Amino acid sequence: MKTTCLAAAAHFFLIALGAVSLHAGDAEFPGSVPVLLSNQSLRNDLALTKSQCASLDRLRAEYKSDARAVTAKSPENATARKAANETLRQLNARHNAAALSVLTPAQRQRLDQIGHQTLGGLMLFVPRIQEKLQLTPGQISDLKKFRGEGEAFADKVNLAFEEGKIGLHERLETLRAWRTKQSARILGILTRAQKDSLHLLQGQKFKPA
Repeated sequence: MKTTCLAAAAHFFLIALGAVSLHAGDAEFPGSVPVLLSNQSLRNDLALTKSQCASLDRLRAEYKSDARAVTAKSPENATARKAANETLRQLNARHNAAALSVLTPAQRQRLDQIGHQTLGGLMLFVPRIQEKLQLTPGQISDLKKFRGEGEAFADKVNLAFEEGKIGLHERLETLRAWRTKQSARILGILTRAQKDSLHLLQGQKFKPA
């Protein structure tokens, strides 16, 4: 049961990354922090106060509203799509920083630990995690390659959605499946010692309700 619950939590984390590029917020944490912190099990684990929850709810509403304003207009060409993606990246980074500032240092550390448990190798897109694991230039080059492939794939899936070729559920599930595969590929470039260090970063096991 616990394994099933953790798998469900990992599924939520991957889905919560949404259609925005996974790498949009990777300077601090993959994906959208306001969306991730809407998960009640995660809030319980972090022992968020009512005041913190209220602030995060406000940030999530603002983020969704601002992102919707950008995505409501279908880009007419590749240049417009690239510009929209950059706008979303900046929007995501700004809201991520605001959401993380709501947390205490201990809560931020715990969020990282849960991220390692649920997002696996995707956490290695965060530069400070790369530093902790002392990745080599070659490994960082591999991550850049994976990043490029992921962004290209996300663009392809999002375009199919915009053109009405796939529905929202298929869009999110396709991106989730890709990110699961990408996580495994990233973990595959680590040495045994780095994998051991990564395991230590997971902390106490996350127990979703």
